[in-house]
Amino acid sequence: MSNVNRHGLRRYIPGRVARDVRQRSKFGCVLCRSAIYQYEHISPEFNDATEHNSEDICLLCGRCHDKVSKGQISKDAVRRHYERAQTDPEIRRPFDDFFLDSARLTVVLGSSIFHGAKTLVEIDGKAMLAIEPPEDGASFPTISGEFSDESGEELFRIKRNVWSGRPDAWDMKVEGKNIVIRSAPKKVTLKLIIEPPSRIIVEHLDMRCGSALLRLRKGSLEVGRVEPGAEYIVGLERFECDGADVGIKVDSVAIKEPALKRVSMIGGKGLDLEGTGILLAKGASGMTILGLSIEHATKKYTKKLTFPLRDSLKGQGQIFPPRI
Repeated sequence: MSNVNRHGLRRYIPGRVARDVRQRSKFGCVLCRSAIYQYEHISPEFNDATEHNSEDICLLCGRCHDKVSKGQISKDAVRRHYERAQTDPEIRRPFDDFFLDSARLTVVLGSSIFHGAKTLVEIDGKAMLAIEPPEDGASFPTISGEFSDESGEELFRIKRNVWSGRPDAWDMKVEGKNIVIRSAPKKVTLKLIIEPPSRIIVEHLDMRCGSALLRLRKGSLEVGRVEPGAEYIVGLERFECDGADVGIKVDSVAIKEPALKRVSMIGGKGLDLEGTGILLAKGASGMTILGLSIEHATKKYTKKLTFPLRDSLKGQGQIFPPRI
């Protein structure tokens, strides 16, 4: 897909125009009202456009956009729905009953709680997951994330609710206060429960980026590394932080073979699991943690360690048969 059309117009839509389009579309797909969307040039087509005009651009979700591209939905129908979104007072914002009206969200991942974190997950310098308060005038939270398959290959990404990737590579379903994003028909990648006015519970999370992973398993938040023939997983017990720049930071480049050496907690820096490439609560104003567990699995053994983290780093270890 070219980023420049035949008139030299860049695909990038200026911020003020994009915001006007979101407001005109009532912050969702004008056809199905999904809150995850793309920008669609109604007429003229992008390739024939000489400018980005908010009167001729609307929001469409990936699936509706694909149907329009295939001719299953006409441009005239899109135009009619866009005009209705702007004029019909009964057209509601997507999921208007969420009422997330706080400027500071609390995100719960298993037993870990992040208050007002700017970025929840950063892997190898890339912000992999962020959940922010709704844009002014919207009700749906602002989600950014990159979603991959089990091998770490990217399937699709969402940047501030703007989706990019194959339209058949994902699906989002909303039931009551539950939001479920799937990367395959039976593969749940992210499940959120909205608790107005300021709380979001992440009930299911399964993310991969290269060798790094982040997942919820049996309610426990696990951060780790997966290498050929070995896995190194850190589980967090009742971790809580306030105002972090990054909630969970993983560096799988600097540390090739992770092995916990010591745990240091430094104000403003965060909780550093030295030797693992994992840093928690970077830039937080405060944090607490009751304990952590480590599972180091190889083809020869599975070693499990638990650290209460009350007085000192004294762990209890068990060795089991290999599981990989």
